[in-house]
Amino acid sequence: MKYAYVTMMCGGDGYLAGVEALGQSLVETGSLLPRVVMVTSDVSEAARASLAAEGWELKLVDAVPSPRVDDAIYARFANSFTKLRAFDLVEFDKIVFLDADTVVLQNIEELFDRPSFAAGPDFFMPDRFNSGVMVIAPSHALYAELIESLGSAPTYDGGDQGVLNSHWPNWWAMPVEHRLGAGYNLHHFVYQFMSSHAGLKSSFASEIKIIHYTLQKPWQSFNVSGASQIWWKKFYAAHPNADSAWMRRLHALQDSTFDRFVGMLGQ
Repeated sequence: MKYAYVTMMCGGDGYLAGVEALGQSLVETGSLLPRVVMVTSDVSEAARASLAAEGWELKLVDAVPSPRVDDAIYARFANSFTKLRAFDLVEFDKIVFLDADTVVLQNIEELFDRPSFAAGPDFFMPDRFNSGVMVIAPSHALYAELIESLGSAPTYDGGDQGVLNSHWPNWWAMPVEHRLGAGYNLHHFVYQFMSSHAGLKSSFASEIKIIHYTLQKPWQSFNVSGASQIWWKKFYAAHPNADSAWMRRLHALQDSTFDRFVGMLGQ
């Protein structure tokens, strides 16, 4: 069986730092499996060269235009349909797709033992899956079905996640092997909430495998939405020249500010 981790960059270089941190996090788990990044023609040669030097295998793909630009809840979802290209990577028997705004905390190669299709629940609608982490057995026929459905399939978020949930509308009722635990796709603000409470942290630490920065991206703006230190630790490991003590203190302040704000809500 030929396996790989797959992610995507399209619409320019805005997610380069995310892919770099993701790649570093996979390296730190000891994985020797191929790491493939799908890139579109608008990703710069410099970014591609950086990713190749860091061990990513580049797969040039054509962008899949969004048929629902006006329905997207975030402007960035206009690029998200290119993610469907992962379903067409038939050179692999099975892939684990990881969004470029995820980092891996523990080895996750047990996911390749899961059947296709498999995904974890979305925080906001737990009976729908989040498409940021998926176990996929690529197929030309499945890819063609998904592409053909774009003009008519409903998408509640105006992005790929809504379309994919329309394709697997009863995902929540599928056999348990198709449903990944929440720790395989944990939103960063949930991680921060759990890590700030000793009881929750000790109870669930072993289950937290992947953090997903679904709202604000650590590298794009200063924010206090949680798990900043985790992400920057991975990025600095890939770019040690960017590391500094005062920046680490800043990231710690971001997370502690989140903790204080949530603590005020509970009073």
